[in-house]
Amino acid sequence: MASRAADGRRIGQGSGPDLAAGVTPVRAAWADARVVFEQDGVVILPGNANDPESLVQAAARLLGSSLRELFPIRPTVSDESGPLALHSDGAYVVTDVHGRTAAIRHPDEDYLFMLSSQHASEGGQTFLIDGYTFIDRLAVEDAELYESVTTVDVDFFGAWTAPPRGVPTTPRICPLVEYTRRGRRVVRAGDYASPAPREPLRSVHDELLDRYIDVLAAQASAAPRTLLESGDILAVDNYRFLHGRDGFTGRRALHVMTALSTGAFY
Repeated sequence: MASRAADGRRIGQGSGPDLAAGVTPVRAAWADARVVFEQDGVVILPGNANDPESLVQAAARLLGSSLRELFPIRPTVSDESGPLALHSDGAYVVTDVHGRTAAIRHPDEDYLFMLSSQHASEGGQTFLIDGYTFIDRLAVEDAELYESVTTVDVDFFGAWTAPPRGVPTTPRICPLVEYTRRGRRVVRAGDYASPAPREPLRSVHDELLDRYIDVLAAQASAAPRTLLESGDILAVDNYRFLHGRDGFTGRRALHVMTALSTGAFY
């Protein structure tokens, strides 16, 4: 059964079946990348200059006229880090600019772009699972858990004991799997999900969330690993894919950008 860290994070123990949802992204030239991306929901664009603005070009090339909003590019540099569990991106960060509220992150970001500037000397491989495949197979393997993640609301950030910036003060209530008004399926995962406030079946829902994290940990262990070389851009459909990475030592540098398309929640 999943354990808890001091900050409230659920830590999966990797129990449960391997649902064979792991994916190795295709590497494609810029000319071919949009076709691959539309088909697979994920693609690697190799051989780019170490220029964060190439993320903007990638978003425009891959999303075309469906691109609605880009959020600021953020650098992430570290010399050492533990593993990052399977998750979906999204945060609530707003700023006040001359009396007007401006969002610099969004909880329903539907596309993710990462430029690798420097890979770690040891570890740091990325892994992804196709959330659609995962959920469809979960329905067969564990009908109770499937029903929970598709029908029960959770407080997506509620387990934080000391919420950092990017965690909304108002509980964010949503199911882990749902659909946009246009019928696009959204599969979510987060280490800090908790039962919704005042949920009468809180203990039952808490146990099911532990099971979900455990099953995700099993998928992470079995998923193929991909090393992002310097100059690689990884583009991901954040509604379809869950992603994570292994722990690492040695400097690892990325630039990350998220986006909203016309197909996102709004």
